[in-house]
Amino acid sequence: MKLTFEEQTEQIVKALLYECDDSCVQFEATFRALPWRDADSSASSFDPEAIARRLQHIGDQYNVDVESHVEKIIEERSNMLEKFKEAAELLSRNSGLQYEYGYVILSVNMFRCLARKARAIVQPDLLIRAINDNHRVRDYIERQGGWVS
Repeated sequence: MKLTFEEQTEQIVKALLYECDDSCVQFEATFRALPWRDADSSASSFDPEAIARRLQHIGDQYNVDVESHVEKIIEERSNMLEKFKEAAELLSRNSGLQYEYGYVILSVNMFRCLARKARAIVQPDLLIRAINDNHRVRDYIERQGGWVS
């Protein structure tokens, strides 16, 4: 069974969240139980942990200050998703990077920062929806060969 783009995104985000904090017991069991390999696992190259590590590595190369944006997101808990998307838009458009690439990388950076600062309120759905709801970003990822590329 081939995973959909949405399912792959979900597993990558959960891997990111797990990687942000090794003491994250509530997500560890869920993440480890996820069936991310196709039934024919030898033919599948989708590895959410490897992709999460790669996104972190790329994100670490960009020293964009996401802290102030994260503080605003924390303050606006009732409207967290919209504030997250707005900050990702603003950062990606002003990053000097290709929009879609910047959106993914800077969203990952914000999500990781948010997970460190406000672990109790951060949910994987925040980054999952920010990526899956942005059709330009999704199309870009799929044109590049999907998450594995």
